[in-house]
Amino acid sequence: MIIFIAFGIIFAVIFLQRFIYIKFAFKNLELKYFFSQTEVNEGDIFYITEIIENKKSLPLPAVSTILDAGAGLAFADGDLQIINQKSVFCFYTVGPYKKITRTWRIKAVKRGRFNINNITVHLRDIFGLVKISKDYACAMNVLVLPAGYPANKRIASINLTGGERSVSNGYYTNPFEIQKILPYTYSEPLNKINWKASAKSQSLMINAEQPSVAEKILIVLDASEKHYLEKNIKICATLPKILSEENEVTFLSNGRLPENYNNPLIKIIKDDYIQTSEFNICSHERNFKRLLAEIAGEPDALYNVSDPRYVHKDKFAAEKLAENFKKKVFCNSVILVKGGKIYDFESNQTIFI
Repeated sequence: MIIFIAFGIIFAVIFLQRFIYIKFAFKNLELKYFFSQTEVNEGDIFYITEIIENKKSLPLPAVSTILDAGAGLAFADGDLQIINQKSVFCFYTVGPYKKITRTWRIKAVKRGRFNINNITVHLRDIFGLVKISKDYACAMNVLVLPAGYPANKRIASINLTGGERSVSNGYYTNPFEIQKILPYTYSEPLNKINWKASAKSQSLMINAEQPSVAEKILIVLDASEKHYLEKNIKICATLPKILSEENEVTFLSNGRLPENYNNPLIKIIKDDYIQTSEFNICSHERNFKRLLAEIAGEPDALYNVSDPRYVHKDKFAAEKLAENFKKKVFCNSVILVKGGKIYDFESNQTIFI
């Protein structure tokens, strides 16, 4: 009789704790996941942090989580090498009113915007008879910026047909290079007045600044080439290293961007092309790479001219964009990033591979 009572008590305890864990295990259990950075470069190491806080008196003897990395992310070991697995598993116990924090190394392996694909949390009871699961999501994503190729030499001239050539003065002058001080005339801007020299001469004097010599370049990225898209993007990310620091550029592409995409360089986003305002590629390198990171291939540009249904798609071709916009945008040179190379559009000569 005593044995039956004992088994009855054991069964009741097991049933009761099973009921309690099924009903209350995830109650007042707070889990948070976030990246250590919102923006990284290709090849960078950063971290994803998991915070588990048990805000109740019920202990959690067995908590396990499984994280599945996204397409452009990978888990890394202590030597910062990629682990050959897309998910990681961890197991721990969380006592009453306790908080546990854990981090994993993540390596950025591909440009684009990514998040952790899946986060699944499993809870077990004291006897290991109950297993309940719940899916979670990382509250933030990370933008992986493209890394350029190693380059330590700048291009002396874009137009290779005539060798190195002088270009017209830019619209602006260099305030750090003052050629001489001249008397003020009514046509001069007030911000050029040299107040110290004016006080000495008892008349308004202005700084005659050195004209800033800069080449205006139109850059056209072909995003329709499926097999060369990533290489084309990487070459574009190299441009701040190989173009003159004084160059002002306008960027154009037949790719596409996420809906409601915002970037200070953007001037126009249409169904068939992306256009930026004129900007200095070295001064705005970060925003330029942010733009490159978000660009996706434009499938509508993959047309077949032998099929009459797709002849109209010619308007998406990078060459067609370059031809049209070189007449609309003031520029000294047009370069085309296509087929994993940079071409001078006028001479069709390769500038950079």
